[in-house]
Amino acid sequence: MPTLSSKQSTLKREIHSLQHLDLQHYSIEELCIRVQALLEGHALRCLNFPAGVSLYRGIAGAHRPRCLQEVSYPPAGRVHHDQRASRAGVPMFYCSATWHPPFFEAGVQPQDPIIISRWQTQRPLRIVTFAPAELGVDDPHTDRDTALRRALSQLPAPVRHLSNFLTRAFTKPVTGQDEAHNYRLSIAIAEACQLGTAFDGLLYPSAAMPSPAHNLALHPSCIDKGKLTLQYVEALRVNRVETESLDVCSLDFAGPPAPDGRLTWQGRPGNWILRENAVATECHFRKGKWEV
Repeated sequence: MPTLSSKQSTLKREIHSLQHLDLQHYSIEELCIRVQALLEGHALRCLNFPAGVSLYRGIAGAHRPRCLQEVSYPPAGRVHHDQRASRAGVPMFYCSATWHPPFFEAGVQPQDPIIISRWQTQRPLRIVTFAPAELGVDDPHTDRDTALRRALSQLPAPVRHLSNFLTRAFTKPVTGQDEAHNYRLSIAIAEACQLGTAFDGLLYPSAAMPSPAHNLALHPSCIDKGKLTLQYVEALRVNRVETESLDVCSLDFAGPPAPDGRLTWQGRPGNWILRENAVATECHFRKGKWEV
């Protein structure tokens, strides 16, 4: 029977081999088979998101979406290129666990317009992840790679080696000239996780953020089955972009969609009360009592 030491040595060799592949010579299908072999018998982390969790999605540009479909996952025919967790022609609902990553993922600059939508989980989501998100520090001024190293160091080997490899595959910067093949490994990892059947989605560190922040790739069935619903959409203009912070201005706001999916823009900036779907009325203090 193989010893723990020999298993770790085998795992390291397999990881080293995958790390040094020339990805342009391998298909996603071939890489997926190798990733599945790597994962065999090893544990990943599963997060259970309860109902009521807010998630955020960004779309660069000034166009005001008129219906729910425009801010949801794209139809297959509009997915022209490979992305971090999905290949061309395969829709995926990409979003973030906090408000700010969509701005950095879109690469916004001062005066750029952007559409931000907030969604809320209506039913629990089963999410697979590699990085130990619950072990990281909640500090936006912390360097992402440093925080990841500290969190991963708390894991026992060989889990640490596997988690480090999978996490790095998703945080590797990909430029326009090499995205045609450098996304293949992360796509193969996502497909090996069987999103839509074994899990609702995948959580991974944002590659665009210098500090710790998390993105999610959710299977479209999360939307189709009502596990996630739209709360509001906001049109914003970016005033200033700094390394870890943003200064933005709200331009317009649309609340939850109508039953037919139509979005109604208010023609005014959003505010906190509207975002929480409250209805404003006047109240008066008369003769020692409040009248509402």
